[in-house]
Amino acid sequence: MRSGRGTAPAAVRAAFAVVLMLAGMLVLGAGPATAAPVEITAAVCPEAPPGMQAFADDVTAWVKWGVLALIGIGAVMSLGSILVGRIFSHPHASRYGAMGVAVVVMVAITYTVILTILGSITGSGCT
Repeated sequence: MRSGRGTAPAAVRAAFAVVLMLAGMLVLGAGPATAAPVEITAAVCPEAPPGMQAFADDVTAWVKWGVLALIGIGAVMSLGSILVGRIFSHPHASRYGAMGVAVVVMVAITYTVILTILGSITGSGCT
């Protein structure tokens, strides 16, 4: 057993840890507060300025289809690179094609997530 200033025996440290854990469980296990929860809603609905909605819809549609076209072109090019690399025994082309497929998949996932986020921000009216 060490003697010295500032060191506590193992039993005291273990007892302190148990007491601290029980106190934390008591606090975390306490029932909900008696006050009713307040629901916060937005008072203003997001909408385009007058005359801009048709233009905003056109630009959004063009961007969506442009990104979809680029994803499709990237997938075809990557798969073609893998095929060419296998046919002509070119390992670099196959490797870059495989990386391209992985990037296309990640971009497609990111595309859907971004569209979901934008849809939740702009919404389709107030709820």
